[in-house]
Amino acid sequence: MTDFITRKEVARILNISESTVYRWALSGHLIPPFELGPNRVVWCKHEIFEWIKKQKLKHRIK
Repeated sequence: MTDFITRKEVARILNISESTVYRWALSGHLIPPFELGPNRVVWCKHEIFEWIKKQKLKHRIK
């Protein structure tokens, strides 16, 4: 089963504020969340960690 995480948990993982998670998702910098139900917006935990890996590779100093 896929683990779903909230904006608060994404913020904790990325060490940013919840409002920054929201702004990054709206601007396209962060993968978008999806609605799991009414008033329930989540991200796939696996996708967040994959996004982090891609960001690390993208921003490595060569």
